[in-house]
Formats: sequence, structure tokens, C-alpha cells
Amino acid sequence: MSKLICASAIDGAKAWIDRAAKKLAETAAARGDGCRIGFPDTAYALPIIYALTGERMETVGDLRRILARAAGMLPPRPTDAVWLPYLGNALDAGIAALFACEILEACKYVSGPDPIEGIWLGAANDIILRERGVEFVDGTAPGFAAITGRAPTNALAVRIARELQEKNLYVFMAGSTGGKQFAEQLAEEGVQLGWETRLVPFGRDVSALVYALGFANRVALSFGGIKPGDHRANLHYNKDRIFAFVLALGEVDADKYALAAGAINYGFPVIADTAIPQILPTGVCTYEHVVSSVPYDTMVDRALEVRGCKIKIDRVPIPVPYGPAFEGERVRKEDAQAEFGGNLTPAFEFVTSVGMDEIEDGVVEIIGPDIDAVPPGTALPLAIWAEVAGRKMQPDFESILERQIHHLVNGAEGIWHMGQRDIVWTRVSKTGFARGLRLRHYGDILHARFLSQFPAIVDKVKVTIVTDGAEVERRLAVARRVYDERNRRLASLKDEAVDVFYSCLLCQSFAPHHVCVITPERLGLCGAYNWLDGKAAYEIDKTGPNQPIRKGECLDPARGVWRGVNDYVHVNSHKTVDTFCLYSIMDRPMTSCGCFEVICAYVPECNGIMAVNREFTGDTPVGMTFSTLAGNVGGGAQTPGFMGIGKVYLTSRKFLFAEGGHARLVWMPKDLKALLAADLRPVLAEQGRADLLEKIADETVATDPAEIRRFMERVGHPALALPDLAAAIAGTTDGPAAVTALASAPVSDTVPGTPAVESSASGTPGGAAPAPRAAALTSDLLAGIGEELKKTLAREIVAEVMAALERRLGGLPADAEAAVTAELSAAAPSSDREFPAASAPAAGAAIAAIRAFPVRRETATVPVHTVALGATKAEGGTRGRVLRIGGATAMPFHRWEGEMPHRPLVAMEVFDRVSEKYPDVLRAAWGDLLDRPADMARACVERCGADLISVRLDGTHPEKGGRSPREALKLVREILAAVDCPVIVTGHNHFESWNEVAREVARGCAGENLLLNWAEQENFRTLAGMALAYGHTVVAQSPIDVNIAKQTNILMTNMDLPLDRIVIDPLTGALGYGIEYCYSVMERIRQTGLGGDPLLAGPMIVCPGAECAKVKEYRATEADFPAWGDRERRAALWELTTALALLYAGADLLVMYHPEAVRTLKKQILRLLDGRP
Repeated sequence: MSKLICASAIDGAKAWIDRAAKKLAETAAARGDGCRIGFPDTAYALPIIYALTGERMETVGDLRRILARAAGMLPPRPTDAVWLPYLGNALDAGIAALFACEILEACKYVSGPDPIEGIWLGAANDIILRERGVEFVDGTAPGFAAITGRAPTNALAVRIARELQEKNLYVFMAGSTGGKQFAEQLAEEGVQLGWETRLVPFGRDVSALVYALGFANRVALSFGGIKPGDHRANLHYNKDRIFAFVLALGEVDADKYALAAGAINYGFPVIADTAIPQILPTGVCTYEHVVSSVPYDTMVDRALEVRGCKIKIDRVPIPVPYGPAFEGERVRKEDAQAEFGGNLTPAFEFVTSVGMDEIEDGVVEIIGPDIDAVPPGTALPLAIWAEVAGRKMQPDFESILERQIHHLVNGAEGIWHMGQRDIVWTRVSKTGFARGLRLRHYGDILHARFLSQFPAIVDKVKVTIVTDGAEVERRLAVARRVYDERNRRLASLKDEAVDVFYSCLLCQSFAPHHVCVITPERLGLCGAYNWLDGKAAYEIDKTGPNQPIRKGECLDPARGVWRGVNDYVHVNSHKTVDTFCLYSIMDRPMTSCGCFEVICAYVPECNGIMAVNREFTGDTPVGMTFSTLAGNVGGGAQTPGFMGIGKVYLTSRKFLFAEGGHARLVWMPKDLKALLAADLRPVLAEQGRADLLEKIADETVATDPAEIRRFMERVGHPALALPDLAAAIAGTTDGPAAVTALASAPVSDTVPGTPAVESSASGTPGGAAPAPRAAALTSDLLAGIGEELKKTLAREIVAEVMAALERRLGGLPADAEAAVTAELSAAAPSSDREFPAASAPAAGAAIAAIRAFPVRRETATVPVHTVALGATKAEGGTRGRVLRIGGATAMPFHRWEGEMPHRPLVAMEVFDRVSEKYPDVLRAAWGDLLDRPADMARACVERCGADLISVRLDGTHPEKGGRSPREALKLVREILAAVDCPVIVTGHNHFESWNEVAREVARGCAGENLLLNWAEQENFRTLAGMALAYGHTVVAQSPIDVNIAKQTNILMTNMDLPLDRIVIDPLTGALGYGIEYCYSVMERIRQTGLGGDPLLAGPMIVCPGAECAKVKEYRATEADFPAWGDRERRAALWELTTALALLYAGADLLVMYHPEAVRTLKKQILRLLDGRP
């Protein structure tokens, strides 16, 4: 091994530890050793350290201990006089470097700079881990490439990225060379980045590479059942199962050598384009460890070869790249050459089987105009009609092939597709069209992929693409009749009606002992495979992971135990599982792999079961989040009291059959209830419990078991009348409602359609006499399990904190009078409230003048919610006027398509504490008014024309002055007295103190309809509660993420806060700092809202002033950057340009800082509104 590499790795590791020590000291000084740390929304704190040492890093103080351990791992630097193998020392240094970098990145989340900024995504949360982990399990993602540095040119970066995508690999990017990172090169070329496209930019700093290795460690813990602290098993697991490698582009310095050594510990080799020393002998890695000077045109293939990763790519004859990595690509409306469906036109897709002699293979027929025969942006009707023939093709397989159309056509770059059957929406991008994409390529994709993916059942494929409206309608009627027949066929399938179940062993690549058994009434844990899928998969690949399981003798119909199933599971779990019960959670439940959509868990205080889906990030009645539960349940373990399931299994008649069925279900998230309600209600009605769904608690009712129990008593939940769950499963009775069927085991395979607890009077299913229970587990042991579960899961009742705080904070002093006696500072900007009317033609008139082609107008399905800000005396407040935002029925300023009844508003901000980082250019503009916030507020309104005033209460942050809630209230009242416009109250991210401040201000200003800024998933309850109680409106903030924006609004509305009292903050950045991504997110929010989603149809607030004030372009002097020009003008332009971009994206309320930017922005708004005030 090269001595240079070893010495460089040790030098780099030492440097990393020194930097981590400095950052940790800064963080501890600022936040204290007790400050909690971790990566957001993960149960692994911190994943590399936790996986390799077993120690959870939860506070800043914990980091000190592990940093000392990392420093102790540093070996001495090799000397010239010593000629020994250096690999071990380099590997130790690599692990020490990984620990130090993980500490650095964790500190950033606490003390900055924020790892999530612009294109950088930071650490993946556990929802992403589990969603993407399925792709690693089923092979659609064979591995990942970690890229550090930059390519010589942007074009080469795009080429490498596309090649990796076409090979279905994830690309994790961190660390720059010469000030630029590979991800930035892609962004500059307009390449879509994110988890959806498998191009994941973790961070600019090379230390962010720990997010990639952390992902690998979390996979081992979550899916592989590796125990925290078992470093040897973890490293071997990654070497054997995670096919990853590092591409080092450009100069490799000591920092990168150290992290490369860390990656080699996992068996991940390093491939470099520069002439660094090589490590060619095999050892830790499968083949070579470090390979250098690799040409770019062979780099990806060489990396796969060195890693030992075999990838087979089936070429699809289309003119654009193809692969699963392109499934996440978005095609926006303005980028679409043509679109189909999406409630604009009828569109559907249909697969039907025909005889071998009825079709000619490979024919693609077009009926109607192709996309090159219509104007760009046209919406056409569409039918995708696929006829397949095969000697082993069966009607049951038609729907399976049909469901694949979504994934198959989405794999083409330039095609976007969603939905299935007759709920379809698809677009072809202008870029794809320019490269040659046409409608026939939909057919070419299906022909190639059906034949390559389903060769055992498909021999011929003909595809007809129809865009003729009349023909689409005719065929749609035929397809809908077949859809109905299939639905009835699937609904008729019962476990008792078949002799064969199917296995799924896909997840054994991660959870080696897990065996998933799929029955007609219980789909796979991941939710992706039902019984028909298993049947088809076996026909396609007789030696694949889906194998038939002969049920054999029925040993227990209530619990779902068959001798043949037990035999199969015992062998294929490598003799680790002897038996399991398909219908029980308490008695030998099925193992769980980690890919499950839902976790069910025993809640002993409620005598029932809770269910939580992976999208729900909050606490649950068992005191653990989904992520924490998953870490304990997954990995192929059989855990009585817990089980992973697919969502649809919650609607099965066999759900919890052994324990009493749905009558045992006591808690589930509200969103999950809403998702399954339509399918669940008929099943409950069959059981005589049509109102049970309303009796199941959710997070809006309680998460504390004692409170849930009280709710159950109020509504009469049937679980309270059932036998004690632990005792019943042990075969004991507990009162008149005891059900002996729970402990009986008749040898029969005929089970009535109702759960076991609803059995006949004789106490056994179907009236059969009770049979003695097989002594697999004794009653004493099962009773012990029940008691242990109770001890483990039970929690003390939480005191009513909210009520106590209300009592403690009661009795406020009378309103304080504002003393404003000084003249407004001459340094304040001059007044400019006259905005000239636009002299150019109005946009609407310009559009109306178009005669060359018809102008298509899109109408809104849901208008933007109108939100009122402020309240007059008649309405219970003191404001001179009420302002409104929202109400639009078209995209921003598209007044030829719809209405925009309320103009965007401009707010300006004053402060209870002026930060030392407040830009000098603004200090010069405002002078000593900065220290007199009430006077500054008046100046903002009277001299700059501000519509609203935002008062920022940073001084209430414990580390920025720690002002009391009463001091905050006093200042807000002074601002209200100084101006008659509506007021925004802006807090900070120390939610414990901000919640107290918001409570005091909301109560002290009851009726004023303040805009409380801001709430997010961690503190929404307090803000929503205060808004409801005292008549205010709330800003719901989300981190540049459409899904989280919607989720936050769901949480708020679940507390009965109406949508017209919520303003969305998408948390945007400044010009040059990811604004293009912010624009796209805001645009998607607005388009989705107008398109019919009321939870995203809210007005949006943005803060260009605060964001621009952080950036160097706004702050730097002319002396620092002479070419940048005058700072005062530059700052105003930077803020104005940022604001205008966000205005065009859909901003309804803009909080500004620079007075000149405010004046010009207001003028531009009036121009865009054709001079209308």
C-alpha cells in the first residue's frame, strides 16, 4: 500500500478532528452541552457513530466523548525508516475522520451554517430511507456512486450523471474542487436534482460525504437487522450487500484521502481521474481499493467492475435516455410539448390478452394526430391500448402488466406520467420532443419492456395509441367494463379458496431471515405485491423470489397457521423461525423486513392495537415514532406485539383475525384513516360496526394512552368489552366477554367472514367444539410476554401542561401606553406613495390582441383561499383597515385567464433586537430608528408605503437576549399603537421559548388577527391553538418541500384551524442561492392548489429582506469587490430582483428590508396589475 496515501489519510483525519473540536467548542459555547443534536427526522443519532459504536449521540455533551474516542484512534504517521503494511492504520484514520465529519455536520444543524440551503439537501430523513430502501431491496437501484469534486466541464458532468442514471444507480454528491461541486455543474445545465431523479446533492463541503455513508449504515440497521455497535457485521454487510463506490474528480487532498480511507472500510473502492497512488491488491474491498487515472469515457464501467457490481441494461429503442432514475423527472406545463388526461381530456391505458395468431409482434399503430401535428402545449385525448399474447398468458396477469405502464413510460427522459387505468395524466417535454420523442415511443417502450421483463408470459405485443376523441371514448367504455370485472374477481379471492400462497424473499438481500407470505387477503409488507402479483412473478421466473407455498394441513384457522407454510418458512428463514401466525400480532407474528408501509403495535393500556404509517413523523401511543419502532421491529425479527404490514391489509377481513379483528384497532394517524376510509367502511359495516372508524382515535384526539382510553370510554369503543389481549392470547378468560376461540385450534380450513371474537355461541369458529391448544407456547410464557409488553410499553400520564401554563401566565398588567415623542429620524427614507400608472399596454390587452392562434385559457378548479389580515374595531381589533391576500383563480398576474382580486402586499420588518450581523447598508438607511421599533414602523408605513409591519422578536431567543414574553407583548402593543395597518409577529426556531412568547402575545392581543409567524411540524399545535383561541392567523412554514407544505397544513386543519386562517411560507432563498429551485417549488404549490388540492391553495408569504441580508453580495463593500459596484444600489437591486422572482412564482405577501427595493417593488406590482390599486 502507498505510504503517501496512508500518511495523507492520517494527516487528513487529524485535521478533521481539529476542525470538529473547534466547531464543537463553538457550538457548546453558544448552545450548551445539554443542547440536543441529531439529523432531522431520523431515529439514528448519529448513524455512522451509532452503527459502529452502539452509542447514541443525543446532546452536544455526547459529542465530546466520541470525539475523544476518535482522537484516540489516530495512528502515528509512518516514517521513512519503517516498511510495513499501512492499510490498517489508514483505515483507523478513516473511521476517525468519519466520526469527526459526522460531528461537524451535526453541529451545523445546531449552530449553522444550515446544511440545507439552495440545492443542498443535507441528511436524508427516515421516510426517504424507507421509501428508497425498497429500491435497493428489489434491485431497481443496484447501488450508489458517491461523487466528490467536479468534472473538467459541465457537459462531461452531465454525461457522467446520465450514464449513472441509465444504470439505475443513485448519485450522492458532496465536496468541491476549485470552489465548485459536481452537483452545481448539473444544476447550471438545468439537470433536475433530488431523490426523485436519484441525483442527490448532500452538501458543498466534503464532510457531507458522511450523509452517503450514513445512508449505508442506516440500511444495515433498518433492513439488515444489524445490531448497533456490531461494527464487524455492519462493515461486512455493506461490503456484501451495498454496491457503492467513490468517484474522486479533480485534486485529492488530505481531507479527501481521509474520507476515502473511511469509505474503504466499508468495501467501497475509490476511482479517481487524477494520478494519485493506487492500491491494487484485493483485501478489504472485493477487488482493487484505489484505481487512478481512469478515462472519463470508461469511468463508470470501470467503477462497477472494481466494485463487483453486475448491471444488465436492456436498451429501449427511443431517442432519449431511459432508466428508473428518470421516473422522478418533472415536466412542468410551460415545458410540455403536449399533455394528455389530467382532467383536461379523457385518457386511459388498458392491457388485454389475445391469441397468438391475432396480432403481429412489434406493431405500434397511431389513430389520430401525433404531437408533431398540433401546436405546442396542446392537450389531446389518449388511449394506450396494449394487446399481448403468450402461451402462458392469463387474464389475471392483464392488470399486473397494466399497472407497470406507469413505471415503464416514466423511465424515459422527457416523459412524465402519473395514475393508472382511466385516471391518467402524462406529458411530453419540449426537450424530449426536440430530441425526437413522439407518441409511437410510448408503444416502443411497452413493447421492449413487456418482452424483457415478462418473457415467460409475454411473446408478442401490439400497442395502439389513440388520440382521436371519438375512438378514445368508444374504447374507454369497453375498458371500464373490464375494470369492473377485474375488481369483482379480485374481491372474490379468499385465503380459504386457494391451496397455494406465495412467498416473497426479495428483502432477504437486506433482512436475511425474513420470509414474507402473500395470501389473497394479506399483501406483502411493502404494499407492492399482492397474491396475483406473486402468481405472475412465479410464472415469469420459476427460480425467483416469489415461490408457491402449499398450505398443507390447517393447524389453526383463527390464527392462520398451516403446516406447509411453517415448513417453508422454517427452511427459508435459515431455520431461525419455526412457525408464525398469519392472522395474529400477539402470537408468533410474521417477521418484518423494514420495507413495511405500516407498523402495528400493542397498546396495553387500551387493550388494543395502534397502526402508524411511515409518512407520519409524530409520536405514537407507544412512545416511539415510526422510525424508532422500525429500528426495533425490522431486520427479519419476529416480535410479539408488533408487526409490519402493507396499508391495504388494514382493510382485510383477516386483519387481526386472531385477536378480534378491527374491533382491536384503537389508534391510527388521521391521514391514514382518511386514505383507507372508502375501503374500510364496507368491511366494518359487514361486522356490524359501521361507526367504528369514528371511534378510532388519532393524533388530533390524543397520543397518550390514558387519554386515548378516556376517549374510548366516551365513544364506547368495542375493544374495552373484549378480553384482555395478553390474557386472551394466552388462552385464559377474563370476564363474560372472554372468547375461547382465541385459544382454540380446530383442524379446519373453513373460516367464517367475521373475526374470531365474533364467533358462534359455542365459542369456536363455525360452532365447532373447542380443541386443546397445541403446546407450542405455554400459558405461563404467553402471560409473561403480555406482562413484559405492558411494563415495556406503559407510560405515565402526562400532566395538562397547557392548562398549567395558562394558569401561571394569567393576570397580565393593563395595556402599556406607547410613548412616541421624538421626531422621525432624518435618516429615514423619504415618502414616495404615488405610483404612476403603467404606460405600456396592459398584459390583458396584449393577450386579447393575439389573432394568429387561439389563446388557451386555464381555469382554476380551486381558487386560492382568501385570508384576511388585521381586524377593525367593529371586528374586535384596533386596525384602521383589514387587508386581504389570495382569492386568485389563475397563476400570478394571468388576469386574462382568471381573477386576481387582491394585490400582493409588501411588509417591512422592525426588530426587538438588531443583530450584529444586520447589514451596514441598512444601518445607514435607517439610522437610530433601528433602536426605536415603533418609530421605525411608522416610518415604514408613512414614508415607504408598507402595507403591513412585521415585528421580529429575535430578542426572546434564549441565546439572543432571552427577553420575556411580557416584554415581547409590550413591544407588539407599541407597534399596534404606532401604526393602523395589520401586524405580523415573527418568532424564531427555539420553539420552547417561541411558543411561550406566541401564547402571551396572542392572548394579550386577542381579536387583532395578528399573523403569527411561524409554525412548522414541531410547534404547530401551540400556534394553531392560540390562533383559534384568540382570533389570529398563522404562517405554516415548510423547508422548500411541496409534500411537507401539504403535511403541515393537514396538521393545522386537523386542529380545526380553517384554511382561510393559514398562510404558506415555502422558506425561500435569495438570488444566487437556490432561488430557481425555490421558484419551482412555489410554482408547483400554486399549480397544485389551483388544480384542485385545497391544502395547497393557500396564499404564500416570503421574506426576501431577511434572506438577502445574509448574503455577501448584499453586504460586501466596494473595496472588497470593486467590480460589483456601488453597495447601496447593489443591495437594493439584489433584494428587488429576489422579490420579483418570488412575486412571479406566486408570492402574495413579501417581507422586505431595503426602502428603495420596497418602493420599486410596489410600483412594479401596480404595473403588473395594469395600474389597478
